[in-house]
Amino acid sequence: MTTTSSGPSRPTVQVVRIEAVGDGRLVIIARCLATTRLGACFRCVTLSGDVIDLMLVEIHRYPEVAVTELDPPHGARLVLIGTGADGLQFDFGDVLHNIDNPTA
Repeated sequence: MTTTSSGPSRPTVQVVRIEAVGDGRLVIIARCLATTRLGACFRCVTLSGDVIDLMLVEIHRYPEVAVTELDPPHGARLVLIGTGADGLQFDFGDVLHNIDNPTA
């Protein structure tokens, strides 16, 4: 799995583990490397070369605590949506970089 980078100051998260995948939805536990807000978009490229765009729609610092922003070095449960999300595979340490919304 690879991701495309848009620069170090853009929203960036590091995958710790995948919690759930299905119905165009990906739920991960991630560590924040650069401030990330709801609406951030991430472009992923599968091993077969398919491009998948994901949008961050939920951030949960704790099971019952949803927030709109995550800053380093905190971790959280992130919910991302996008067509093809079901086919993505991540390894511990994979990094997702924001692609088009530098203020997200």
